[in-house]
Amino acid sequence: MRKIGYLVIFIFFSAVLGTGLLFLVASMVAPERSTVALALLAVGTVGAAATAFSYSRWYGQQPAVLAARITDLAERGNGEIAISQVMSELRVPASVVQAAMDELVEKGQAHPESRDGQLLYVFPGLKERKMVRKCVYCGSTFPVKQPLQKCPNCGGNLEFVQQ
Repeated sequence: MRKIGYLVIFIFFSAVLGTGLLFLVASMVAPERSTVALALLAVGTVGAAATAFSYSRWYGQQPAVLAARITDLAERGNGEIAISQVMSELRVPASVVQAAMDELVEKGQAHPESRDGQLLYVFPGLKERKMVRKCVYCGSTFPVKQPLQKCPNCGGNLEFVQQ
């Protein structure tokens, strides 16, 4: 509903701007119309710009849009993010952030986790996964940067696995 309201107000100010342009053209014949033209152009421009700015702020705070931006932030933070981080990075109120986080939790993209007295939201799909070499027989693991083909403990084959 608010979207339609912003659209109606923007169309109104665009019409005022258009009327101002008509008066500007008419001021070539009758110079006394130039003050009205400039006033209409100023009001139309300021009103349309303010409406567009307000709409973009409102749209950016919608939970679905904010959820995508939060996911991008979490990706930069190794798959973990706190509500306070989102509030400071995106400059949005806590209630809006919480609604977006609840939507992400409902979709199964994140889950809340308490660490050191702080509530973090963990995005399992964005967590870094460490690759290691693992022996198929004894289960020993070795870093990938070691150029091993056989397990030094038992001589078994090594496979790459995610840890």
